[in-house]
Amino acid sequence: MRGASAGQPGEVQFVEFPEPELGEGEVILSPLACGICSTDVKQVQKGSREVNYALGHELAGEIVEADPESGWTPGQWVIAAPYLPCGGCYYCLAGQPTLCTHLYKTALTPGGLAERVHVPRDLVQRGLFLIPEGLSPVAASLAEPCGCVIQGLEACRLRAGNSVLVVGDGPMGLISAAIARAWGAYPVIVAGMLPHRLEAARQHFADAIINICDEELVPAVRRITAGRGADAVMVTVSSGEALVSGVEAVRPGGVVNAFAGVPEGTIIPLDVRRLHYQQFHLTGSSGTAPVHMAKALRVLASGQVQIDLLITARFPFEAVGEAVAYAAERKGLKAVVVF
Repeated sequence: MRGASAGQPGEVQFVEFPEPELGEGEVILSPLACGICSTDVKQVQKGSREVNYALGHELAGEIVEADPESGWTPGQWVIAAPYLPCGGCYYCLAGQPTLCTHLYKTALTPGGLAERVHVPRDLVQRGLFLIPEGLSPVAASLAEPCGCVIQGLEACRLRAGNSVLVVGDGPMGLISAAIARAWGAYPVIVAGMLPHRLEAARQHFADAIINICDEELVPAVRRITAGRGADAVMVTVSSGEALVSGVEAVRPGGVVNAFAGVPEGTIIPLDVRRLHYQQFHLTGSSGTAPVHMAKALRVLASGQVQIDLLITARFPFEAVGEAVAYAAERKGLKAVVVF
């Protein structure tokens, strides 16, 4: 069967993967939709000499084979967690599943952008979710990035009525704004540089926008928040400078979340005296767990988040390379491959 993988730097290649074999308690999916994220873009830009997996982890699919012991039946539409916390290590027992020491040992193979996807037994039991009636597979495929955002907002200790600053106007930034708003945050502010994305934020996802090409971030945030700064700051841009800006824009006692991954060795200056006296919190969040994806699916099914407005391009499986290029060039908002 074919799968789309990173090839030469900057190129997507289709390769033949072994047909998945159904084991006890397992299922096999035929993908219906798979979102393209920045991780896919980075993998393609870096390239790969060895092809061990397919791209894609934002997956919605149809069960085409199911072992009777799995509890599932062919024809059901589901979303699948891309990887699975073990549930028994120190971090899992402490309620921090994305720090699991075995996080990637149980995963979908070969990946979401393949003609068929194997779901191992443990993941079937704890990481497979039925798509609610009325929610399209395309929309449901974004439960994974929404789950990442939910973990990040929970790390910010977000409560209704809190002000939220999202640094970054990319897809993850706009999802952050949309879910924060659905949870009752006010005002929700999106700061970025791309006019078409900021306009989308203004129309659909945020209460205020800041174009940092036109005005300084911190004075603008203070103007919107009665001089205090934001209660919670989600930094969805992959740079130390963006994180520094987020720290400068948080209110005393607020929370800053380093949400976006940054290059190894990224170091920022930190005014420890300010940290001490203003008592703000600096945290990070990475990835998602089934518990967050289940919450994401409920939010999407409720209609509180208009996720379809975020999807500005759909590509067939044969055009995965075009979908990755679309995401890399930041032409629109979110690209999804539809099978």
